[in-house]
Amino acid sequence: MIEDYYQTRSGNQVDDIIAVDHLTFSYVEGTPVLHDVSLAVPQGSYVALLGANGSGKSTLARHFNGILLPNAGVVRVDGIDTRDDANMMAVKRRVGMVFQHPDNQIVATTVEDDVAFGLENFNLPPDYIAERVTIALEQTGLLPFRTRPPHLLSGGQKQRLAIAGTLAMDQPILVLDEATSMLDAIGRREVLSLVRQLHNAGTTIIAVTHHMDEVLEADYVIVLHQGSVVMTGTPREVFRHNQRLHEFNLDVPLISQVAGLLHETVPSVPSEATDIEEVVMAVLDGLQPGPDALDDGRDSGHRKAEPCISVCDLAHEYLGGTPLAHMGLVHADVTILEGEALAIVGATGSGKSTVMQHLNGIYRPQSGTVIAVGVDLAQPTADIPKVRREVGMLFQNAEDQLFEQLVGDDVSYGPLQLKLPLKEVRQRVRYGLNMVGLDFETFTDRPIYALSGGEKRRVALAGVLALKPRVLVLDEPTAGLDPASAQDLFQRLHRLRDEGVSVVFVTHNLEEVLDLADRVVIMQNAETQGSYPVEELIRDPDILTQHGFEVPPILALQQRLRQQGYAVHGRTPRAVVASLLQSVTILSAEEPSGGVR
Repeated sequence: MIEDYYQTRSGNQVDDIIAVDHLTFSYVEGTPVLHDVSLAVPQGSYVALLGANGSGKSTLARHFNGILLPNAGVVRVDGIDTRDDANMMAVKRRVGMVFQHPDNQIVATTVEDDVAFGLENFNLPPDYIAERVTIALEQTGLLPFRTRPPHLLSGGQKQRLAIAGTLAMDQPILVLDEATSMLDAIGRREVLSLVRQLHNAGTTIIAVTHHMDEVLEADYVIVLHQGSVVMTGTPREVFRHNQRLHEFNLDVPLISQVAGLLHETVPSVPSEATDIEEVVMAVLDGLQPGPDALDDGRDSGHRKAEPCISVCDLAHEYLGGTPLAHMGLVHADVTILEGEALAIVGATGSGKSTVMQHLNGIYRPQSGTVIAVGVDLAQPTADIPKVRREVGMLFQNAEDQLFEQLVGDDVSYGPLQLKLPLKEVRQRVRYGLNMVGLDFETFTDRPIYALSGGEKRRVALAGVLALKPRVLVLDEPTAGLDPASAQDLFQRLHRLRDEGVSVVFVTHNLEEVLDLADRVVIMQNAETQGSYPVEELIRDPDILTQHGFEVPPILALQQRLRQQGYAVHGRTPRAVVASLLQSVTILSAEEPSGGVR
């Protein structure tokens, strides 16, 4: 168990700050979400809680500070039974929670008032509260924003504000429940850097996450599946079991996937490797570059097709004519081609979503032009219903688009507005549900409230697809999804693109760009900065660096290998390994490797 790991590492027994003993919990009687869970979290540890959607990890996290109480079993925090009403406030003083959506836990009208809120609830002296608030704001880098309204903060700043509230309380335990899933790369980096600082200062960290690279930050991993603990170990130990993780609808970091595939042919490559340099050194020791290694002969051009949407010199001002007026978009030029997949990437506040909401007429052009499926959206007589039929839109919180009581009624709403015969409407509903992997007979009469979060997102997409759009626009389509669900969604988007649908998606995840996109539009400071074929980014990842992005590990690995003379070019781990093995000589275990370098 985890305590054994810490005892081995330190040479001394470590006290458990959280102990869970045979915990069972149900939201609905007879349907346990957690079943006989036992675990211990040592004081000062950094634990990643990993599991697919519906595995029970968020439910477990909510037991750590008494938001939920066990139906059976015991949860103790610093020795306190969470079921003891007399000590409930003592538990909450010890455990800080930061949720996926920080807006859900921000309650005040200024940053400093929000940080002070928890302390004020404990009736602490005003001077002490002011001192703790200042310290917390300094630690999180929010001191310059202390009087700013929280709704004017970026996503990363809001997450830091949520953490600041726990810092002010001086809580020894911090639980992060998917706290970075909605953040761009910069926001994630800010939050993870702060969390590392807190851990180094002695705070116990429990991180619920779907990001495999974030798991590498932890000392120890606990994997949940269907409400039970199924795996424990260090990240390296857990990621060694790639196939077993797949059975739990999870994955391993892309670098580990590359290492595992290489290990099948070159055993000297550690299958559990998680570090780029470790893989590079193993390749140098086991593979000799071929004579034509640096020329992979690939065409970096993209498909030639007619535009279906053209955005030219677009600008947009929010709250114009008021003291809060600001430019959401300064300048944007975007062309979307028939049958292509286009990714729009950029930091929070770069204007991505503003562009997206112009594509089917949610916003009309204030300045510039948008021509969508042949309709000039700047014209007062523009045929907006036609545009919205042919340009389908799925928002980041897609479940918010659902409004009927039953699945079939919600999916059929769009086709019914087209005045189609009922037989055709039924066929459209069947088509939409089948395209998202939901059986028509099973789901059409199911209540919306009875669906899981992932199922709701699929139903929302089915409702859009039932209109059979020419263009599908998605805003952060995989936010909050586990790896298996995200992979399934992208397989379906591949299928739609292959059928001729143009797919436009906004994302913070450059690995998703590599998965699906033909082209990528980069946005910064409310302006488009350039449009690049994805193949060009694979050849030259420095383009991403020049625009302020972190290079995805799979591209950084390829770049390092090419610098060593190896031909390697691919979007996926399997493609990278295949291209590498095509142009190398595999060295025997006895053969000296000095000449390889």
